[in-house]
Amino acid sequence: MGVKRMIKIILYTITIIFPLSFAACENRQTLSPGVSDNIEIPGMNPPMPLPEYPEIDGSSSTVIMHSAIRAYLTDAYFVNEHSQTYAALERIIPGGDNPADLILAVKYYDETLEEAADRGADLVITPVAKEGFVFILHQDNPVDNLTQRQLRDIYSGRITNWKEVGGKDEEIVPYIRNWDSGSQTAMEDFMGGRRIVGEEDNIISGMMFLLTQLQETGSPGIGYNIYSWSMALGLSRLGLKTAAVDGVHADNKTLSDGSYPLMVYTYSYYNKGNEKGKALTDWLLTDEGQKIIASAGYVGIFGEFSTEEPPNFYKDENDSIEASAEFYLNKENWDPEGKLPYGYSFSTRLKDRKQTEALTAGKGKDVTVLYITHFTNNLGKGEYSRFTVLTRERGGNFEVINEGEYIIDENGIIIPQ
Repeated sequence: MGVKRMIKIILYTITIIFPLSFAACENRQTLSPGVSDNIEIPGMNPPMPLPEYPEIDGSSSTVIMHSAIRAYLTDAYFVNEHSQTYAALERIIPGGDNPADLILAVKYYDETLEEAADRGADLVITPVAKEGFVFILHQDNPVDNLTQRQLRDIYSGRITNWKEVGGKDEEIVPYIRNWDSGSQTAMEDFMGGRRIVGEEDNIISGMMFLLTQLQETGSPGIGYNIYSWSMALGLSRLGLKTAAVDGVHADNKTLSDGSYPLMVYTYSYYNKGNEKGKALTDWLLTDEGQKIIASAGYVGIFGEFSTEEPPNFYKDENDSIEASAEFYLNKENWDPEGKLPYGYSFSTRLKDRKQTEALTAGKGKDVTVLYITHFTNNLGKGEYSRFTVLTRERGGNFEVINEGEYIIDENGIIIPQ
């Protein structure tokens, strides 16, 4: 019997980074990012020891950066998707039930930070990497360059046809983001108070959905995102491209030397008094920390970047999928033929201690990855929800220590059956 196997990995996207002023810091130099604000760059720190690894969250655009940091410091590669820009901020506001020590994220609206302060947050905000704010077009669009004025005119409704900027005679379809995304914060900064126009149907929540929409729309469409996340998704593979702005394309070199006109930044946010958050931020500003940021495909705050292909920072996820799939393929009591029916699967990291203890079934081992698999029989015999608990020693291979069926209660807790 033919057997199909499909693994479905959903990437959540969001965000963009724009300049933000922050509290005074020693040994600074000032960099003009080519937008409305100047940003003060902190001095590089000397090498320093790092204490216990902190709990980190942030924007979707910083998942790969976080993965590189975690892989280097702990030899654990997999970082589950971040909570995204605004949900991550909630985790460093005091009093929450799922606190984080630090988030790697974008600029927030001023009123959002004021509200966070009113709720008890006393944030230290430090730029740790350079970024670029980019505009995305379909490869079928003959336009390759747009000026900042043209971009603002497009998004304010003054330019409505691509022929007005040297393109085809077709109406421009400008896509915008939901108000609480980092990308939209950046866009409103870029527009400098000019009203952004757009049809309600053109408001897109999630960057991956925006890229999909641009693929479907073709040459009339335009959208915006952050450079590193766009490159990580492989725009050319998706039939998309970034437009040069004022004649300069965003790449690692133009971000490094500041010649790209729409420079933006990735920040570390933590509360004063959080020693783990401070220690990691200080380490990120060392030569060692900056090299790790560059190794992930980003541009360090002091301009360092790498020309090499970034390592596979999803190693843990890929290895856990392989280990779990191999386990199920050999479970005769799961499938009489010892093979999987058609289905899809995904993995997640477990953080709830009680849930961890229940799912490890008293095996006495720390859980590295909880791999949850949902399979649908291709003969129409129903659906099966299964889990596999995997663990591995530092640098070693995954070992299956428990498996079974599960249900998820109203709080999202997985309950073994």
